[in-house]
Amino acid sequence: MNHNGTPPDGLGKSDGLPISAGIRAALALLQHALDCANDARASAWDFALEIGQLYAAGLTITDLRWMVAKEFVEHADETSIHGNEHRSFMPSRGLNFLPTTCVLLTIKGAAFAQENAASPDEKPAANGKSHPKASLKPRWDPARRELSVGGRLVKRFHVPARNQELILSALQEEDWPESIDDPLTGEIDIDPKTRLNDAVYRLNHKQLACLIRFHVNGHGSSVHWSLRGRQSRQQRTRAVGESHAAV
Repeated sequence: MNHNGTPPDGLGKSDGLPISAGIRAALALLQHALDCANDARASAWDFALEIGQLYAAGLTITDLRWMVAKEFVEHADETSIHGNEHRSFMPSRGLNFLPTTCVLLTIKGAAFAQENAASPDEKPAANGKSHPKASLKPRWDPARRELSVGGRLVKRFHVPARNQELILSALQEEDWPESIDDPLTGEIDIDPKTRLNDAVYRLNHKQLACLIRFHVNGHGSSVHWSLRGRQSRQQRTRAVGESHAAV
């Protein structure tokens, strides 16, 4: 140890904080909960995990505080009682938790979980480390007419929305590149720029979870997308079980 309290050069250094077995187990449980919510077409908060389940899996309170500080998870205190149709929550912030605290993976956390999940097809790099999986991408399911990302439902269409669905289908077909050329055709009496801007506005409007932002380039000729950060506090704490998204 040097006189200033720091370790000598070459000691105590790492490329990043080691991910404990407890964190990996918690990430797997949280991701599975989101996958189940998406498959059941339910609100993600209806499947939020009780804090006790995460502790039982090996997560420590220090691990949980780290995950909250890194914005990999968000938490709220459950107020629902037995017999309620859906679960309800009270806003919860900071790094103190109650026995009623429940935890949900964020979009950032879903990407982190994907990068740190063991994969049988992972190939070691030249330096002996494994390449992380590809960056998290949205998924458009045309059969269910659902848009999701990281297992979280972003938007569901209950009535036809031709232009929006054409954009999503084009993005899915091309494996979600950063941008695509305007895929909309027809309606010769409508200005193409106006048509594209309207469709993109509607894609952004009333998402069940505001996780994706769509926008049009300055020339009005292509569609771009990016992942947003965490859900707003208003979205996080409103009643779960929203039945549908407007189109």
